[in-house]
Amino acid sequence: MDLPTIVSWIGTVIGIILNISPIVMFYSIVRGTKKIEIVPESMLIFNILCSSLWACYWYLQVDKFVPFFSSAFGLALSEIFALIYLFYLSEKDWKKYLLYAFLEINLVLEFNYGLLVVLGDYITVGNIAVVVNIITYITPGQKIYQVIKTKNYNLIPISSTLSGAMCTLCWLIFGLLIWDIRTIIPNGLGLVFATINSAVWIYFYCTRDKESDEKEEKITPNEEEI
Repeated sequence: MDLPTIVSWIGTVIGIILNISPIVMFYSIVRGTKKIEIVPESMLIFNILCSSLWACYWYLQVDKFVPFFSSAFGLALSEIFALIYLFYLSEKDWKKYLLYAFLEINLVLEFNYGLLVVLGDYITVGNIAVVVNIITYITPGQKIYQVIKTKNYNLIPISSTLSGAMCTLCWLIFGLLIWDIRTIIPNGLGLVFATINSAVWIYFYCTRDKESDEKEEKITPNEEEI
């Protein structure tokens, strides 16, 4: 087994863990302990779109089974989560029809992506995948703004951020080893955004601790006087 394959398998394992992580949230929804509104539908849409694009991109490339498997697995899970989301949404909720329409359109797009790949034009699919991947980084960017504005570091899920950083690092190394620019660009940007997210989280976490300590020091003398 060569080095790119080993790195891609490591990235795949981390990616599978990340893809499975929403199961806890959806299990809570099925049990009725949480409401369906907590699910960010934009996450579902972009996960499905990205996974389908990357699966098509890797499909007919020689010796690229591992990245194809990783993308196909992510696509299957994302579509299952989307179906659960649709099932529990209210009939009157416009989001239900929007997501249903997207799923139908995506099936048509996947067929067209497949045609492009069969015709040998997987490069076009890869270019589209890079653009969609870059758009997905808008959401983390919004979270950084919200954290800076509210000073609430809990808005950044640090565990998934660090896991995501490890995953993108693996795929970045994989892209560098096989020199695939369409793999290098989105994963390089993903690693940068994950690093920024982590730095913002650490800064506000440390700042919050200091402020809490100062408040406790101010309160203690008053309590002793009383």
